[in-house]
Amino acid sequence: MTCAEVEKVEGSEGNFRVTLLKRPRYIDESKCTACGDCAEVCPVVLPSDYDRGLSTRKATYKKYAQAIPGAFAIEKGDKAPCRLACPAGLNVQGYVQMVGQGKYKEALEIIMEDLPLPGVLGRICPHGCEDACRRSEVDDPVAIRDLKRLAADRFDPRQIEIECEDVRDERVAIVGSGPAGLSAAYHLARRGILSTIFEALPKPGGMLRVGIPEHRLPREVLDREIEVITRLGVEIKTGTPLGVDFSIDDLFSRGYSAVYLATGAHRGIELGIPGESAVGVRQGVDFLRELNLSGKVEVGRRVAIIGGGNVAIDVARSAIRLGAEEVNIVYRRSRAEMPAWEEEIEAAEKEGVRITYLAAPQEILTREGRVSGVRCIRMELGEPDSSGRRRPVPIPGSEYEIEVDQLIPAIGQRPDLSALEDIEGLEFSRWGTLEVDPVTYATARKGVFAGGDLQSGPWVAIGAIAAGREAAESILRYLDGRDLAEGREPSVVENPTYRPIPPDEPRKSRAAMPALDIEKRRGNFREVELGYDEQTGTEEAHRCLNCGYCCECFQCVDACGPGAVTLETHRQKPQEVELEVGSIILAPGFEPFDPSRYETYNYAKHPNVITSMEFERILSASGPTMGHLVRPSDSKEPEKIAWLQCVGSRDI
Repeated sequence: MTCAEVEKVEGSEGNFRVTLLKRPRYIDESKCTACGDCAEVCPVVLPSDYDRGLSTRKATYKKYAQAIPGAFAIEKGDKAPCRLACPAGLNVQGYVQMVGQGKYKEALEIIMEDLPLPGVLGRICPHGCEDACRRSEVDDPVAIRDLKRLAADRFDPRQIEIECEDVRDERVAIVGSGPAGLSAAYHLARRGILSTIFEALPKPGGMLRVGIPEHRLPREVLDREIEVITRLGVEIKTGTPLGVDFSIDDLFSRGYSAVYLATGAHRGIELGIPGESAVGVRQGVDFLRELNLSGKVEVGRRVAIIGGGNVAIDVARSAIRLGAEEVNIVYRRSRAEMPAWEEEIEAAEKEGVRITYLAAPQEILTREGRVSGVRCIRMELGEPDSSGRRRPVPIPGSEYEIEVDQLIPAIGQRPDLSALEDIEGLEFSRWGTLEVDPVTYATARKGVFAGGDLQSGPWVAIGAIAAGREAAESILRYLDGRDLAEGREPSVVENPTYRPIPPDEPRKSRAAMPALDIEKRRGNFREVELGYDEQTGTEEAHRCLNCGYCCECFQCVDACGPGAVTLETHRQKPQEVELEVGSIILAPGFEPFDPSRYETYNYAKHPNVITSMEFERILSASGPTMGHLVRPSDSKEPEKIAWLQCVGSRDI
């Protein structure tokens, strides 16, 4: 029995019970012909343990040439930390490896198994996966988001063949065409359930369209990827607001079997200070909505923006492009607490935006009903509040004034519940969001589900996309009459198994994102980040440490002619096996002595100082040099060889 380890031995002489843990091979041993086609396409390169690290192998491999049985196996660990950190559970390691191979179509196939908007997310995702990337223990995290964008830039997502089940009779109504609504429609269509999306705005996309300026997310990218969804049979009706053109009851009476509410969080939060009703005060989300829908919006000569998130930065950078002479962001905490992305803050400063930290507005000053300035007060940081950030505390007597003719609050958003408050069966939280089951996204009303910012409050697009996918699963179960929650409890691996980071892993700088020159940004909304070229993307992808060993790209499945590697074999689990035996013979092998602890031998410093086991592997006809005796340092034949006998034998 191969791929097995003894866990425990019980019993007595002549009557033993041996418990084994049999690890899966992830390949059907009875079908494998050991042709090696699977290893040929595997993108994951690892050190060969059998060759003592003197050569490499793939995650799909045969341990050594003479191995019996001769079937290949796949080495797997736990899911990589980048994948676990992604709200949508995206197979990050898989698509990064495909980008590293220049296989952009295959990368998109992996990405679009979980989400329909790769080019959009490749630009605006907050990339929490990079915070979890273990490469940061060596130098900097892999530029995961930028590699996703590269795949979508190099291959049109509309050309990816999306496998869908046969169309069913039921139809679902989705209210809102933001990331949550689009994601739900996409995943429902893949399961054969077509939907109609009702969108209040004149164009689809929700906050992706009206909340993010074009210099960060070009409209042609968004439109192209929405087309991915409509090509599956999803219908989008724009200019149809809930509560005006239809009600929830109307949708059910029209024959829709379920309703998914994903109306987002489009209402800005007011400052709550005197003067806020003056002409020249405009909510940041309203400012961006008008700009993104019409291409223009009134902008002042001297603009103050209150807030420290990405909306504040988006407004500021847009105002600069629209011709404002002075743009000042006022933020009540320090830069360290600022929730906007660091790269966005730096870009804003380079473009001429001034940021005033540790200050908060007290009153909006007016002249003849129009904004003329804002009175602020200096702040200092006290103890942490519920968000974990230090609470800003006003400094008495530190008031000062700023002369402005436009003031734009951007301190947060909340859902607009005006069309939902009177609907029977819906319940709301004290934070002004819609209450749903945290696992199934079902509301208290039968057949009505909700997600995205309407349910969570303003969060990130990838989180809304994940919510849409989970809601689609719940709607499918609801239509089938199945339990909505069964088997969906989150699993936590306490001590995950990852590939160890090699101690000699060379440092490699993270690839910088090419950007449009500063002087070319004024007066237009051309995209600022230009994307990687293919060579840069390949080099960046190769920085990945392959924490999970096998990246589950499933290239081996397509390559295996005999059908020994399948999606089913990839899902194999470890098994516990019990054997009844009369006797046990111990032949567990050995652990080679590690001479690196002795500085005398310089084993860890000089590549040509090798152990006897390494020397044996070099001499082997199936070894790292095919039996050709050469020096590891330069692959040249040695002229003289010195042997040091019995090293470590007296220390065992």
